[in-house]
Amino acid sequence: MNYRLLLVIAGGFCSAGSFWMFLPLLSLSLRAEGASDALVGVMSGLPWAGLLAVSVFIPRIIHRIGLQRMVLVGMALGIAVFLGFSATRNIYLWAALTLALGMSLGLRWAGLDTWINGSVPNHLRGRLIGAYELIMSGSMAVGPALLALIGSTGAKPFLVAAAVMTGAMALLASVGREASGMTEAPGKTRALDVLRAEPASFTGIALVGMSEACNLSLLPVMGLGLGLAVHWAALLVVVCQAGVAAGAVICGTLSDKLNRRALKLATGAVMATLPLAVPLCIHSHAVWPVLAVWGVAQGGLFTVGMVKLGTRFSGTTLARAMSLAMVIYTIGGLIGPPAMGGMMAVFGPAGLVYGLAALSAVGVVFMALRRVD
Repeated sequence: MNYRLLLVIAGGFCSAGSFWMFLPLLSLSLRAEGASDALVGVMSGLPWAGLLAVSVFIPRIIHRIGLQRMVLVGMALGIAVFLGFSATRNIYLWAALTLALGMSLGLRWAGLDTWINGSVPNHLRGRLIGAYELIMSGSMAVGPALLALIGSTGAKPFLVAAAVMTGAMALLASVGREASGMTEAPGKTRALDVLRAEPASFTGIALVGMSEACNLSLLPVMGLGLGLAVHWAALLVVVCQAGVAAGAVICGTLSDKLNRRALKLATGAVMATLPLAVPLCIHSHAVWPVLAVWGVAQGGLFTVGMVKLGTRFSGTTLARAMSLAMVIYTIGGLIGPPAMGGMMAVFGPAGLVYGLAALSAVGVVFMALRRVD
């Protein structure tokens, strides 16, 4: 991997870390201002609304100003948002700033995915994309950890987030001018055509978006409902998400050597069957390897899907595919927790894994029926 690509990945890690630092910081800051639970929930959803709003324009923006400039604009917008939060305590302005931060995230996320996937050589695509996804997963832990170190009161944490984003921007700018590779007009690349070309990959990405969101939000709730102590219930998430991170590297590497369609079906089959074992072994040591392998399947299915998209598309079409992957993953994450929460209300705590297994089974059948993929 050349040093310029390493700098891009490092910049992506820093910018993602500042975002994952912001999410808990937003909730804590709203609590300090006396906001209701309902308002905290609405505000927490605004970044994703901003992301979805900007996603449809991403290929056009890349075509107009270039890939690197789009990511730098996204980072600059993020810095402005953090500085805005440090300067005001007005919740209405915070709402606008939070929406803008979601737009910043969309520009950076889709832009960096397009940049990385379009830059790696085909024979190393799987292992390099897997390593990239592993590093991005690490940012989800580093951001909150940094917040725990510096505290969550006053302007300081927002200024630190702005400084981290500034560092990310400097790393990205240091690689020199990067050509976008977008020579065709973005209007010629329809989202529906991209979806039709790779339905199995996008199905897998949606399943992982739903599963990961449920891991983070509902897996501890299920553990408590099945009789685990609080610290053991929290550990369920840690083990499963560690598996997700490992799965990115393991299955990414395998995708360079094995048939990618078979690998997608295998990881999907694990997601459709293994969760059913969790309630059966929840009170034994067997639950930890079960959760870890389930996580490996989730990380693997996502990574193999991203690798397949990078192999299949290039230029403007790749930008459209990366934007769609971001949107589909996000929508899956928004739909998953309330849907699986409903399953838990009907079937009890284990309804979470029953529902995720059933959805994965449907997804595997769909992927299997797509013989040309």
